[in-house]
Amino acid sequence: MSDDLRLLVLAEDPDVVVSAIESRFSGLQMTTVADFDMLGEAIASDPHVAYTERFKPGPFPRDILFSQPSLRFVHASGVGVNHLVPWDPAQVVVCNSAGVQDEAMAQFAIARLIAMTCHFFRYHDQQKQRIWKGHDALRSTGGTLTVVGLGRIGKACARIAGALGMTVHGVKARVEAVPGVSRVVRPEDINDVLCLSDYVIIVTPLTEATRGLIGEKAIAAMKPGVMIHNMSRGGVVDEAALVDALESGHVRAASLDVFETEPLPATSILWEMENVHITPHNGIMMTWEDYIHDAIEVFLANLDRYINGIALKNVVDPSRGY
Repeated sequence: MSDDLRLLVLAEDPDVVVSAIESRFSGLQMTTVADFDMLGEAIASDPHVAYTERFKPGPFPRDILFSQPSLRFVHASGVGVNHLVPWDPAQVVVCNSAGVQDEAMAQFAIARLIAMTCHFFRYHDQQKQRIWKGHDALRSTGGTLTVVGLGRIGKACARIAGALGMTVHGVKARVEAVPGVSRVVRPEDINDVLCLSDYVIIVTPLTEATRGLIGEKAIAAMKPGVMIHNMSRGGVVDEAALVDALESGHVRAASLDVFETEPLPATSILWEMENVHITPHNGIMMTWEDYIHDAIEVFLANLDRYINGIALKNVVDPSRGY
């Protein structure tokens, strides 16, 4: 099968991907493209398999990618695949790189909550201004955390939070017991746990079911003084409602890695808010090179399975988005 298998590599640095593929497989026909605008020309190579990276903001050329009838297997270097939805699962299988960034993203999320709790951001600003002033820190131990989305990353967040002495609740489409999580509720019952929570971490995929999940009613239901960290997708949170809650003090502080519009416009009020801490959609505690290396390894393992007719791993259900 590998002798006539055609691959398309859409990546910021295709040579890195090609080198990794050639170190593991021989005889594959590969077409590379490093610019979204050039995909239309490259897709004419009739690939059976495509490795893809969403390496720049803006619209992803999903229509062009899925326009090729020969395509059977698409690998996404990230975990979220909302930029690829919809696709016909009877025509093409889409897999993601779930598992690569679980621990790194969980560590990042918990670190951001601790930084807000202990005023690390405020002290950093004071240092630059040579201001000597202390602030009362909240206890990170003994608090209650709600993790919205109990996939691999969410479970890692729960485990680390539990090690810090937190009580952890979770929100999951399918209610089931999760180690380290005291209570699991469905999205429609999210307010039952938000009202108890000192902290909220949002790691659910963006789907039609989760779009706007953290809206005005959910934010109002949160415990006053709650701290929020969002590293899912901007569309999960109603930014206008969040801004209102941050201005009123109902939400004490927010760490935001993702936004409704990316890059975040310079005109956004979020830039100016002292209780908002922004990162540019890179909430993983690892280098981009390390991440891509690991994502390619996930792809290569699946490519081997594909060539040998073995069921693929990390297959995404387009109706659920994960």
